[in-house]
Amino acid sequence: MGKEDKGVREIEAQYIEAFKQLEDPESQCEYLLQLGMRLQQEEGLRQAAYRIEGCQAAVWCRVRQTEGRIYFAGDSDSLLVRGILYILKEMYDGRPAGEAGDCPPLFLTYISDAVIYKEIKVNGIAKCYQKLAAYK
Repeated sequence: MGKEDKGVREIEAQYIEAFKQLEDPESQCEYLLQLGMRLQQEEGLRQAAYRIEGCQAAVWCRVRQTEGRIYFAGDSDSLLVRGILYILKEMYDGRPAGEAGDCPPLFLTYISDAVIYKEIKVNGIAKCYQKLAAYK
């Protein structure tokens, strides 16, 4: 079963389970670093037009809609944040417009605040999600 066969919540459930099993911050940190290394850098993303303001880490996010589907690209100067952006891409990229708005990311609550500061979750990551959810 490929990604396209799974729903947003089904994909997210796999990550939630992983974070539950990796209860200590060090293990969660290592996992996010590994995911962050998987996120492919997209040409032209790191520019002012895509910069998310108000986040301690530099975060860039681009969402576009084509033929009723949304496409997400994200990047950060923090490999840990790149790990979170990788999960967002896995969950929402290529989905029908409007689906993201119905499925806010819940996996963030399973990541220790010692790994990803609450400020980053509330500011940078939440703003990336708001861009995804804006497409109806």
